[in-house]
Amino acid sequence: MVSRRILLGALASLAAPALAFAEGDGPAKPSVLTRKGRRTRAALKHQATDKAALDKALAGVTPLDGTAPPAAQPAGAASPAPTDVSPDEALGRLKQGNAIFARGGASIALPAAARLAELARGEKPFAVIVGCSDSRTAPELIFDCNLGELFIVRAGPTVGREALGAIVYAVERLGASLVVVLGHTQCGIVGAAVDVATRHVDPRGAMRETLLPILPSVLAAQDKHPADLQDAAMRQTTRDVAARLKIADGVLAERLGQGRLKVVSACYDLAAGVVAFDA
Repeated sequence: MVSRRILLGALASLAAPALAFAEGDGPAKPSVLTRKGRRTRAALKHQATDKAALDKALAGVTPLDGTAPPAAQPAGAASPAPTDVSPDEALGRLKQGNAIFARGGASIALPAAARLAELARGEKPFAVIVGCSDSRTAPELIFDCNLGELFIVRAGPTVGREALGAIVYAVERLGASLVVVLGHTQCGIVGAAVDVATRHVDPRGAMRETLLPILPSVLAAQDKHPADLQDAAMRQTTRDVAARLKIADGVLAERLGQGRLKVVSACYDLAAGVVAFDA
């Protein structure tokens, strides 16, 4: 088994920014600028200017959901009205839908033309599902939901900066009142992270960046000496991601504090078709 100190030390330079993104923090500006692998001060200044210009250009643009852009509000202004579906009701709907699916009684029907026309005008999903890209884990199927009901972020076992933005958008602009971080049994990505921690496997390229944020959860699960480390690491990963999401963005933290949002972790059993929630 590879030494934890060696493993984490060797990967720290890449793991730190990946974990920071998952926690909602952007990369810090470099204090020492080198010619290779670092942005120049001029580039950073240009990036800030571009961002200001982009913010100004987007000021009057109609959002992707078809609603009118919100009016400018002073700091501390009241948040939008509560969502139609409470967090507990949203969670109950998912549990009921999965019970239907697990017993083979899925009731999903193709939406009629009127429903398609309604969805074309805008969407109002009641829950966000942050799940894996695995082809066996389609959330609409396993929760017996239809078009327009779930906002799906298939980002894998971790949440990067772009995925976090999508989650915040669904909560703030679309009114979702529940975020579920959904893992599943026999997760290949988590299994690969377990191999890094236990078999000296050296991930390369994009896979390295994908696996690094999972390693702390793998090591935490390994401390408990489970019979199935891959399964335990998957469950630990979903719990850790859900915990980080609660403090990753001000919008999410505010709505959690108001009782208008829940963030929970869950595990889907591929063989049984059953989702076990940690709430």
